[in-house]
Amino acid sequence: MYTRDAVNSLLETQTTAGKRHVLIFHCEFSSERGPRMYRHLRSQDRALNQDHYPKLNFPEVYLLHGGYKAFYESHGDLCDPDSYTPMLHLDHCADLRHFRVKSKTWTAGSEKVSSRRHRSRIFPSGLDF
Repeated sequence: MYTRDAVNSLLETQTTAGKRHVLIFHCEFSSERGPRMYRHLRSQDRALNQDHYPKLNFPEVYLLHGGYKAFYESHGDLCDPDSYTPMLHLDHCADLRHFRVKSKTWTAGSEKVSSRRHRSRIFPSGLDF
């Protein structure tokens, strides 16, 4: 999920009662886009369940430490496809240009996030599976 709309759609879906749902957010380095979507999901989930605190639709949400790049370096055999292409690779120029233009409209009206790190649960990339 890389848009707020996708996160909101997930929150609108009915989850299977009693079934454990674990969400892991990431981006290439888990430094900007992944954490932003993580915070958005948590904020919206809290708002949806404000009358039933501390209930959450998705209580188990993690941020992949070091991002996909670090995970692929440690556990590439678990990745499908079994390859890693950096976001700034020439093959992604057109996509990057498209999404940079889109990101200006996606973030319009949102509050500026302070430079302080937000405390979050971190899913370490060095775990053995």
